[in-house]
Amino acid sequence: MSELLGGGLMPRRGLGERDMLLAYLERQRELVFWKCEGLAEELARSVATPSGMTVSGVVQHLENVERSWWRQHFAGQEGLSFDWTDDRGDAGMTVPEGVTLVQLLARYRAEIALCDEVIAAHDLDDVSATRNHSLRWILLHLIEEIGRHLGHLDVLREQADGVVGEEPEGAPPPGVDEA
Repeated sequence: MSELLGGGLMPRRGLGERDMLLAYLERQRELVFWKCEGLAEELARSVATPSGMTVSGVVQHLENVERSWWRQHFAGQEGLSFDWTDDRGDAGMTVPEGVTLVQLLARYRAEIALCDEVIAAHDLDDVSATRNHSLRWILLHLIEEIGRHLGHLDVLREQADGVVGEEPEGAPPPGVDEA
């Protein structure tokens, strides 16, 4: 999809609008996977904010968000299943017992592939089947939404095992384009 710098996650300058938006969406998604890498299962579920948000819950929420925006609202697909709320109204942040972080990440990766098919089939100015949003608007919204939850993952991961950082080790700093 996009050319990322030397194994890093920074999109190259000079891409057209569509490619740049897709590259930033890919960057946000890949940072979610990187932020979860190597986290012990018990920590993915047990370290939480006072409201109960966990790393596992954030990943499940992001899977639901992408499914909702891309496949349900934009493409108009019906009959999709969601883990949105429990009795606390937690937007799908409560993960059922027995569902592991590895499983959640695999489900999220599979959902991304389905959503990318929808994105690839449309132009930036195409309008969603519901809610009257352009593909461009939803791309920008999802970049922002995933970015917000990356901040949650930053805090949860640091609390869980002390791992910190904004980029994988060895990635060029933001704004650096080696080409």
